Amino acid sequence: ETFTFEDSTGVRLGDVAEMDTMVTVVDGSRFMEELETLESLQARNWHADPKDQRTISHLLCDQLEFANVIVLNKCDLMNDNEKATV
Repeated sequence: ETFTFEDSTGVRLGDVAEMDTMVTVVDGSRFMEELETLESLQARNWHADPKDQRTISHLLCDQLEFANVIVLNKCDLMNDNEKATV
């Protein structure tokens, strides 16, 4: 929706910018915990649309699948096993 949304003047992001790269930054120290949660976006008030029934893990998967560059952040807080898992 972000890329097809039209503002009040009818301009879309694609009209003024070309999408070349989509980067997602992952908090490596919390990734597995968040991926395994069944908590909803609504429970954290992270939803833009009241009809959005996704879980946190669904959102993470959506973001990772859409990205063509993934940056693993906070590696200093992870041990070698956690890094290998992520």
